[in-house]
Amino acid sequence: MWNQFIKDIQNFTQLVLVGPLYNRSHKVTSPTVYVDGGNNFRGLSTDIPTISVGDGDSANGTVDVVLPAEKDYSDLAFVLHNLPKHIRHIELLGFLGGRTDHELINYGEVHRFLGRYKEFCSARFDDLVVAFTGGALSMQIQGEFSVLVFAPTLVTITGACQYPLTSPVQLDSVSSHGLSNKGFGQVSINSLAPCFVFLN
Repeated sequence: MWNQFIKDIQNFTQLVLVGPLYNRSHKVTSPTVYVDGGNNFRGLSTDIPTISVGDGDSANGTVDVVLPAEKDYSDLAFVLHNLPKHIRHIELLGFLGGRTDHELINYGEVHRFLGRYKEFCSARFDDLVVAFTGGALSMQIQGEFSVLVFAPTLVTITGACQYPLTSPVQLDSVSSHGLSNKGFGQVSINSLAPCFVFLN
C-alpha cells in the first residue's frame, strides 16, 4: 500500500503530515500522510492521495500501513525516511506539544530529512516553526522570532528586524545566539545548513 501511495504522489512536490496532537477533522487539500494517531482526524478525499501509517499505539482503529510496535525509530521517522526526493515541502500538523522528548525528536527527524537535500526544501510545523535546508528564506515576520540550528553553521539575518546579522556568524548547535529577535516586516535568513525559525 505504501508503494502505491508513492506512485500516486509522483507528480507532487508538497505533502501534509498529520500527527496525533492535531485536534480537529482534517480537510484534505494536498497529498496527506496520517501518522498513527493523526488517523483519528482523517478527512475524506476522493481524488487526492492519502494514507495512514503507524504502529497503532495512538490511533483509533487500524492504520493502512502497520509498523512494528517494537522498533528503534518513530512513526514520523519511517515516513520521512521513505519519502521520495521529489517531495521538497512538508507541512506538519499536530506534532508540537505533548511530551517534550517526542517534540525534540520530531525536530531532529526533520533536521535529518532536510539534510538529504542540496536544493531548497522546507518544513513547517503548525505555522509556528519554519525549517529549511539552507540557502535563503525570506518571510514576513511581525513580532518575536528565534533562529536555531542543530549543527554549527554560518547564518545571516537581514531585513526588518531588531538584531540583524549582516555578516555570516556561526551559530552553534541549539545556541541562544539566535534567541528572541523581533521582526517588523520582511526578514531574510541565510544559512549554509538546515535551520529552524521559531515564530512567537
